[in-house]
Amino acid sequence: MFDLHPFKRGKSRDSVGEIIEKIQSGDKHLKDKFINDYKPFILKTVSKETGRYIDVENSEEFSIGLLAFNEAIDCYDSSKRNKFVNFSEQVIKRRIIDYSRREKRENFTLPFSYFQNQNGEGDDGEHSENTKFEEKYLKSDSVHMAENMESKEEIKLLAKKLLEFGFTLRDVGLSAPKHKDSKQLGIRIAKLIANNNELFEKLLRKKSIPMNDLTKITDVHFKTIEKNRKFIIGMCLVLRSNLNVMKRYVDMLEKGGNNDD
Repeated sequence: MFDLHPFKRGKSRDSVGEIIEKIQSGDKHLKDKFINDYKPFILKTVSKETGRYIDVENSEEFSIGLLAFNEAIDCYDSSKRNKFVNFSEQVIKRRIIDYSRREKRENFTLPFSYFQNQNGEGDDGEHSENTKFEEKYLKSDSVHMAENMESKEEIKLLAKKLLEFGFTLRDVGLSAPKHKDSKQLGIRIAKLIANNNELFEKLLRKKSIPMNDLTKITDVHFKTIEKNRKFIIGMCLVLRSNLNVMKRYVDMLEKGGNNDD
């Protein structure tokens, strides 16, 4: 059984409050140890709130739980006489609820590019790649009518596949890196997974990025991969599909959005 109060063994009831005060005073080493020791508590709280088993290594909910616990440490006020465990539990639950609500947004059958740079400008103030994609493939008066119809069908298929992973095309678009080099890095990571049968099979089976296996073949930090998780998964699914129009769009993204073929 998990010990949910690891700092209380042989210490006074005020010890947790005292530890948090030291952390809030700038003791980063103590903070790391405190969070690490309370991971079983965080895991239990997240699992209870979601109502399912949580994979510590690949779960976005667990990452949110860790961030929420960190937030609770920073915001905790011992003068209000609330027990920290109860306070942090409420913070974690609120953040998980917020996340769940975001995940339940209506699925839009639009390309993920639509949700990037909605003001129509790219990173350098140029006409963005998503606007080019819309104009070329989705407008009804496009001269590329055959591709227009094909792209709409591809979008529906991709949207359906993404739902199996628990998120939507809109989520992929909103989570896409804003900077060109970060976007290109995300696509390169996606290619590593898509071109490796073992990694891709694990992705499909677990519905999450096989982080441990991936970090063995790339020096990209796992936090960077986790931050762009939805975008990377979206790119993987396109790259290992027959969605030819979407593949051309991914190729355009990797080349910097300048491919107008």
